[in-house]
Amino acid sequence: MANRHKARQSALETLYAWHSAGQDGAVIPGLLADRLTEEDRGDQDKDYLREMVHGVVEQVDDIDAMISGAVRGRSLKSIAHVEHSVLRIAIWEMRNRLEIPYRVIINEALELAKSYADEPGRSFVNGVLDNLSKELRKQESSSKSKR
Repeated sequence: MANRHKARQSALETLYAWHSAGQDGAVIPGLLADRLTEEDRGDQDKDYLREMVHGVVEQVDDIDAMISGAVRGRSLKSIAHVEHSVLRIAIWEMRNRLEIPYRVIINEALELAKSYADEPGRSFVNGVLDNLSKELRKQESSSKSKR
């Protein structure tokens, strides 16, 4: 079975490098090729990796607008690249992969943040995603809170 967690790790690394390269779409094929040949990630869900990366790149303006609205008083430039990339992946998943429960998406994002960011970064990611889940998954989050 293809591993989506490893695909998310590769997506994070790809999107981080893309962000660091000034969000130049021309670098995406090479970055993806590098991640797809990672020896320790041979069982990653390669199709999901491609879908996530291309989806985030295509929707980056909308996703960043959502992040910007959720971090009132902070500019996007003040957010560490790693945290920004984790948020982009999770928001893309919340918007586009409705079959995945939002709590699973948040948990996966926190696992990525645990591996790639410091404690304040993890708390920041958790707070932003918790707030956005109420908007992006309104029905799902309200039904969970009634239990």
